[in-house]
Amino acid sequence: MDSKNTIAAIALSSAVIVLYSLFFVPEKSTTDQSLVEKEKIEQGTDAPSLEQKETKIEISRDDALKQSERIQFENDNIIGSISLKGASIDDLTFKNYKIKVNDEEKVNLLKPRAIKDGYLIDSGFVTSDKNIDVPNSDTVWAIEGNNKLTNVSPIKLVWTNKQGLKFEKEISLDDKYLFSIKQKVINTTEKKFDFYSYGQIIRNEIPEIIDFLILHEGLIATLDDELIEEDYDDIQEKKFTKIANNGYLGFSDKYWVTTLIPPKNKEFKTTFDYKNKFRANFIATEPLELNANNSIEENLQIIVAAKRVDVIDSYAESLAIDKFDLVIDFGILYWLTKPLWFALDYFFKLLGNYGLAIIAVTVCIRLAVFPLANYSFRSMAKMNALTPE
Repeated sequence: MDSKNTIAAIALSSAVIVLYSLFFVPEKSTTDQSLVEKEKIEQGTDAPSLEQKETKIEISRDDALKQSERIQFENDNIIGSISLKGASIDDLTFKNYKIKVNDEEKVNLLKPRAIKDGYLIDSGFVTSDKNIDVPNSDTVWAIEGNNKLTNVSPIKLVWTNKQGLKFEKEISLDDKYLFSIKQKVINTTEKKFDFYSYGQIIRNEIPEIIDFLILHEGLIATLDDELIEEDYDDIQEKKFTKIANNGYLGFSDKYWVTTLIPPKNKEFKTTFDYKNKFRANFIATEPLELNANNSIEENLQIIVAAKRVDVIDSYAESLAIDKFDLVIDFGILYWLTKPLWFALDYFFKLLGNYGLAIIAVTVCIRLAVFPLANYSFRSMAKMNALTPE
């Protein structure tokens, strides 16, 4: 009888997985595949390119940090600096996470572009007018006011071009992992200009990954309610491009995530590509018109966080980021695995031991299915009573 119950349990479990894959996971038909391929072809817009020629010279991290003046930032969870050359966030360390359990060295995620494993974030405005100077990776910004970024004191960076346009970036930091950037262009001339806002994350090389089937490590986005996960080798072969109105984009590691959240309800083009470095970027498809003696501004958010469920879920709710919780890979049985994780986490905090937490969750599951199991046992007992000796 025990062997029969075991076989029945295995059969039922297999049936659940098969039925879920049939009815809940949409089948990728030939039409769907062609649509995906079509989306991966760059869609034409009037937005200018984000291409910029760079001379790559690999140096040590310490030397790279000394190449330009920097603005320090710090809160209870992260510490680092922003380079005034390029106004890029390219130095970030997690204060509460170590590389090894018995090591005091903290996890350093973002790194200057000049080193081999450079990993950084920048943003700004571009224009299709070649006669207008816009800030780039070589631009040296100036500081106005406060010279250290904390969760209670934002900073302002400014740069003025030869055409009389002043570019500003106001950067604020919350008490966890969120950078908010308000970027602005002020026109003091009698001319009219068009600008496109953009943001990009650059990663020089593939990080060390475990390449595990059920864990995605690579480029990630949710664009208009569609989850997109692209591996590094896929992007090396072919770039991905899609136009959307809402979402987020970035890089997902095993324990960390780096994401850009573009302005909401404004159409933008997202691109994942590889040209000697990996890039995840967005650019507005429609320009902002900058009239004479006027200004324009755009807001975006950057989240560089540890993959803690409470942190990710809080940002998903507070910033209204659709499907942001999917940066933590719970697999295709998300509807089942995430509630089980919450149960394990609750009992771990209560009992202080994962072994006891697993036992407690098992007991709860057994109690939940006890009425059904008890009914099954009684039915089997009645069947046994009718079985001839």
